[in-house]
Amino acid sequence: MKQNRFLWLFVGLLLASFSPTNYPKVPDSKVRLFYIQRSSNVNTIVYDARLNAKGGFDEDNPIDVYWLRYQEDGRRKELSWIQRVLAYGVDTETIEGQTDALQAWVVSYKKRKLRLGFDKNKKPYASLLINNQLAKLDHVYVQIEGSNLRPKVLYVEVFGRDFYSGENVYEKIKP
Repeated sequence: MKQNRFLWLFVGLLLASFSPTNYPKVPDSKVRLFYIQRSSNVNTIVYDARLNAKGGFDEDNPIDVYWLRYQEDGRRKELSWIQRVLAYGVDTETIEGQTDALQAWVVSYKKRKLRLGFDKNKKPYASLLINNQLAKLDHVYVQIEGSNLRPKVLYVEVFGRDFYSGENVYEKIKP
């Protein structure tokens, strides 16, 4: 019986070491929109705004998506073609009548549309409804089961700040 308790304690500690609160803190940036962390490892997918010379979104490629490979000294690495097209890449479209805003979505989850815009200090942001509140998206955590080739998403946690009050908002989504 003691061995079973020890085993469960060990498994619990192992799982806790991979909880979202123990992941590396992604450094802020003047162009950071949001980032995604996953249960499979601490490597992080980062979404930064790509700006033109006038400070608006680049018309051809408004979002720079890449890895921060924390398992390999934290260096930047580009997404593979498959990752960009089937999982973590983004699509964007203009919003009629708005020159400094875009609509965007992650290619693997088109149900939640993001609105890209600029705050009063000209810092870009991504906003969406989080728990029925308009919020600036900060980061997303994805709990995955299975291999990287055919992962099953158990749930997604979305973290942000209320667009008007600045208070933290959170939503857990089960597919």
